Amino acid sequence: MMHRDDTREAILKRRARRHARKGDYRKAAVALREHAAISGEAAAFVALGDMLRRARRTAEAVRALKQGMYLHRRGGARRRAQTVERMIIALDPWQNAA
Repeated sequence: MMHRDDTREAILKRRARRHARKGDYRKAAVALREHAAISGEAAAFVALGDMLRRARRTAEAVRALKQGMYLHRRGGARRRAQTVERMIIALDPWQNAA
């Protein structure tokens, strides 16, 4: 259901949740990719990386997670950056997350 005051970001996040609930992770990732591009927020890139992981798109997931980790570090959220780094290593143990 669309609301009059909905932003494009809110619509995309809702669309991603709906697709993920149905198990269509690829479509959810498409919506989250657009959301990350619009918002530029670290959390958006981490959510995209997680959805790409679910869609079994490992290389793309690692790239999105690295972007999220970079943005967390740049924003001073070191602990969040470390958490994302652990996600990257769990996804691809041979990946140099730093």
